[in-house]
Amino acid sequence: MKMMKFILPVIAMGLGTGSCLAGSSTFYVQADNTIPNTVANAFYVDGQGDDWTGAVLRIDLTSGSVYQNASGGNAAPSSAFIGFVPELKFDTYVGIIDDPSAGIAGGAGDLGGGPLSLDAPQISVTWFNTNTTDTGQVQAGNITLSHDATGTISLITSFANSQTLQTGIIEGGLIFPEPASLAMLGLGGLAVLRRR
Repeated sequence: MKMMKFILPVIAMGLGTGSCLAGSSTFYVQADNTIPNTVANAFYVDGQGDDWTGAVLRIDLTSGSVYQNASGGNAAPSSAFIGFVPELKFDTYVGIIDDPSAGIAGGAGDLGGGPLSLDAPQISVTWFNTNTTDTGQVQAGNITLSHDATGTISLITSFANSQTLQTGIIEGGLIFPEPASLAMLGLGGLAVLRRR
């Protein structure tokens, strides 16, 4: 699977004393996208030793649309279904393919977003993962936008020991988080993402 990296990783530094754990989140353009006039932005997290626990995403589009496959849904598809409907790989979804421990908690309330939506003009979603093995690189979602999509993005990425907040822009269907907007968040927020 070939992917082209278009932005720098978002680095989440560990909070507290002792060893400093770090995690990162990155959007990649899926170069093998077969959906005409769209850009498939794969969302990857890498715990780098720290477990990924969830994310909150808000996208406000001022133009363009969100691609949704008729056979797909909001959650990650099964790889078995992708075998029958290859376009599901590029559906707009959150979660990890073939991972039953993932779930969707609702809209992006922590970012001022509305109720759960993975469609234009606002993507608003909070999702999580309860297993403890997401310490390396995993794809945690995909956002496929029309090639004329423009707008803004806000993203919170949560790891077991850290969180980051990042904002950015969308141009030509490409997601460009701004590294300068990276900010540390306290461990107390996003109670829904805490492991029970």
